[in-house]
Amino acid sequence: MIASQQDPLLDRWRRYIHRHQSRGRRPLAALGYLVEGPILSGLVELERLTLVVLYDELLRHDHNALRLAGYTGTQVPWGVKWGGPEQCRFFKDLSLQPVPQGRGLRLDLARPRLLQIGLQLAREIGRHARHPSLPRRDHFRLPCLWAAFRPAHAAGLYGDGPELAAYARRVQKDAAAVFSTVCRRCGGFSLHPLAWVSHHADLAAAIFVDLARFPKRQVIARDDFPGNLVGFQDAAEFDFLQSRFRRGARQDHKVAMV
Repeated sequence: MIASQQDPLLDRWRRYIHRHQSRGRRPLAALGYLVEGPILSGLVELERLTLVVLYDELLRHDHNALRLAGYTGTQVPWGVKWGGPEQCRFFKDLSLQPVPQGRGLRLDLARPRLLQIGLQLAREIGRHARHPSLPRRDHFRLPCLWAAFRPAHAAGLYGDGPELAAYARRVQKDAAAVFSTVCRRCGGFSLHPLAWVSHHADLAAAIFVDLARFPKRQVIARDDFPGNLVGFQDAAEFDFLQSRFRRGARQDHKVAMV
């Protein structure tokens, strides 16, 4: 048995589990994020952002795991890859009581940020489950990505790709003119939308994530499994299901339940 803890955050977890945990797998998933370090003009370096996903996973007919996983992004030759086994920072089960120095599937009470965001995402899923008329997406909206180039490379850049063409049609302007005007400056770099310059990705000095208009929490519908947790979006691939920790998760769960 786990000793009782006088912790307000743990009390919130107990109230949630007591009132809202569902036996059946809800066809919903929620996404949030954690940031390490400063956010400048809405921008954060790719390596400093962790996308956090929560979803139900039915383990047995009488138990539902609340998967809470965090994924980083990495630059690849054609853009950015979010998640996947090697990009998974943590893989937890919110249905298990958090404890000090929690390991494996249990959350660590000494790291309250993970428990806080887990409860926030759980509240969003619970709210949407109770009110099916609330708006939800068919796919996660991923953050906008900007490729940063040093001055020596910036002068020779040109935009290309279906994303730039679609935006140019929408604003009824020439694609070259749009590319020349949609540019940002940050720390001595010239920034362009990554989807427009993915063919120049090997020249990029860094990738920045734009959080200015990115929702802090969002909920999507999942019609099947893995149901919208794996896919592509613009110049980004994402996999919010696989984890290098998943292999031992079922055995860890049996131990953690004791």
